[in-house]
Amino acid sequence: MQVRLRLFAVLFASLCLTRGLVQAQTPGTGWVNITGSLQGPIYPCGNSTCPTYDSGQIAITVNGFSATTSYSKAGSQKTATQLANALAAKLNTAASPVTAIVAKSKITMTAKFPGALSNYPLSTSVTYNAQFTKASFTTTSSGPTLTGGTGGPVSIGTLVQQTSNNTSLCSSSNDPGGNLAYCSAFFDGFTANPNDIGIQTPVPSAPAGHVSNLSIKQLMYSGWSGRLICEYQPWFGLSTHKSVGYNENSSATVAAQDSFMLAEGCDINLVDYYGSLDSNQSFNLATANTLFADLNGRAGYPLKFGILEDKGALKSTCPTSGQIESATLACLQTALIAEMDFINTHYANSPVYWTDAGQPVVAYFGGKADWPILTSADWDSIWSAVKEHTDAYSTPFKYVFQFGSFTANAYDGGRYGWLQPPAYGSTQQFWWGSNISANPLYLDNLYSAGLRHPSQLTIGALYKGFDDYNASWSANRVIAQQCGQVLLKTTNEISKYFGGANPQIPYVQVITWNDYEEGTATEEGIDNCYRVNSTISGNILSWTLIASDSTYASTSTVHHFNVYFADAGGNLYPAASNLSGTTSSLDLSSLVPPGTWTMYVEMVGQPLVINRVSNGVSYIH
Repeated sequence: MQVRLRLFAVLFASLCLTRGLVQAQTPGTGWVNITGSLQGPIYPCGNSTCPTYDSGQIAITVNGFSATTSYSKAGSQKTATQLANALAAKLNTAASPVTAIVAKSKITMTAKFPGALSNYPLSTSVTYNAQFTKASFTTTSSGPTLTGGTGGPVSIGTLVQQTSNNTSLCSSSNDPGGNLAYCSAFFDGFTANPNDIGIQTPVPSAPAGHVSNLSIKQLMYSGWSGRLICEYQPWFGLSTHKSVGYNENSSATVAAQDSFMLAEGCDINLVDYYGSLDSNQSFNLATANTLFADLNGRAGYPLKFGILEDKGALKSTCPTSGQIESATLACLQTALIAEMDFINTHYANSPVYWTDAGQPVVAYFGGKADWPILTSADWDSIWSAVKEHTDAYSTPFKYVFQFGSFTANAYDGGRYGWLQPPAYGSTQQFWWGSNISANPLYLDNLYSAGLRHPSQLTIGALYKGFDDYNASWSANRVIAQQCGQVLLKTTNEISKYFGGANPQIPYVQVITWNDYEEGTATEEGIDNCYRVNSTISGNILSWTLIASDSTYASTSTVHHFNVYFADAGGNLYPAASNLSGTTSSLDLSSLVPPGTWTMYVEMVGQPLVINRVSNGVSYIH
């Protein structure tokens, strides 16, 4: 449904929502001087019967508007002053972008619209009779543009920049800005299983887009004061994983990833850590070390470094089968202690390492079920021994585990939520918060249990969806993204239990930053299934959202609209910003300077959602 802005709303937008139109402004000025006199007669026939005088035209072009006049012996314009007056008269018409005054044969022009944009292009041309060696009149100008225009709108960049990949993921082959310098290949996305009939999200890992620059924290309930964890996979660039174009052993790659995390609101880069024990994990360890070096070298440590010890770090050292119970217990205890010693020596004593209440935090991914021979008592024994060992460090560690239930064990510092994807089914794909029900039972259980255990950490879960079709370990599990709605659903679920009169949740984790093989990555942005179509009638610019999935595309994924006018060089200038997501038209008459422009409407998504820019429409003002 289109909602037209009333005049007072447009005026308010022009004062409050545009940049530069309320700044002090001066207009651009320039001049053209005409010199010379009419040449002739000459006698091309060789005798006095064919007297010939020069004739031609003089043109002045300002910002695409041309004023032209002729000179000849037969006409009334034979002097430089006459020509200057004739040109000034045309430059003073309503369609002209300037006003003009004449002093003798010098024309001084002043832009009608003030501001830096009024430093319009300026050029002149003179034609003459080819029987003469040169034109009777010459023009000199103040320069190739008007000068002195100050203030007013400031370009936000170019259309190409505003529609290109702004993430740290490698660009697609169709990206107007080309690929990133550290990328060795384009990334055109990963598609879903073609045999999953009725799948809602056909491209679970989309090509990188121009992602909303709003902080992810804005998704949270009002007054949230916790910290945002962004979970990171270290293996891209390794031949045993699919290529997304970059190599995460590269310092340039991880620096770009860390910077983009910061730009999106992350506080902690939690790396999926495959340890120091297995030489086959050397690539992943090198990525972790490269990440740590980058974050440790940033002034003030704005993005912390954290470890998510993965079960995969232990399985080669402690096989999941073929060992007796006591040997498995002893192996895991020894391996985990060795891992914690390495983490303590190489990472945890740096001020960049993630701490809670002064203690370095180590998360663990996996559980007792990965070693079926173990009992619950065995698992408690292993971690109790690890905790006892690390309590002897100068700063003892705190441990958090994937939620199943909170325990009263001394080693249990808290629980984090994780995705619970069901096996694919046309109905089950929409079970976003539980693998056994359409209701988000898993998340509800996590948050309600967290409230009952206030002395332990509860780490919330934000995610867009899941699809492991592109993983070598695929079990064809799917959580449909629902055009960005799952991200909002997981956010809203937290606010049912925390915030307001209820306690704060101390941490929330984005799951994941860059696991493209399981279709959980958010680094590339989330497609909300909309594009923008714009039209113009007179001064009224209108736009509509066109949905590629009319069932799940939702305006709740749209944060606001921006409107831009672009010059011939593709430079974008703001006409109106932060227009409500329900707005669908705008009166441009008081917002856009005189000239010929191309208008664009930008849909700005909620955090992590890909922005979309409309088709351009011509506007002559």
